[in-house]
Amino acid sequence: MIYFKYIVWGGILMLCVIAKIDPKSKARFLKLQGKIEKLGISVKALHGHITLVSYIGEDEAAFIASCKEILSRCKVFPVCYDKIEVLASSCIVVASPRKEGVLEAVQRKIAEKWAKDLPDYMQADVWYPHTTLLQDMQADLGKIARHLEENFEPFCGEVQTIEFSRVEKVGYTIVDTVELPNA
Repeated sequence: MIYFKYIVWGGILMLCVIAKIDPKSKARFLKLQGKIEKLGISVKALHGHITLVSYIGEDEAAFIASCKEILSRCKVFPVCYDKIEVLASSCIVVASPRKEGVLEAVQRKIAEKWAKDLPDYMQADVWYPHTTLLQDMQADLGKIARHLEENFEPFCGEVQTIEFSRVEKVGYTIVDTVELPNA
């Protein structure tokens, strides 16, 4: 699924385009999170997504319409995960998909069209796709990532649905859903 969510980041309202992974892929990541919990480390709920862009501009209606136009030409597409790692300069352990195919093409189209309204880390050439498995400022993330990598088999999942949703103080509201046609 792909959905849009609002986030307040440093006082700036961001509208994020999120690619939701399919239920079977999410289940695989939940099993990996279970291995983290067996190490005595609490994990937060898995959202199972890849952030494509974070919009910080002022014309959200035009941005959403533009994204819907770009996404309307998409069919169900694969997302192939092949490694577990700690993101540099972060406190997160992630599953990283390959930056290729429709995933990269959609991100690039949106990022290039809206470059002036995106943070630096969301620009097409520096964007790094990932699904967060653990966020922890105290844990030995390198050790956890190595442990997860030992229990990880590369796989391809799918993005099948486009959702537009607003994240609120508690939960979120889906405002629109588009099913991607099968290839």
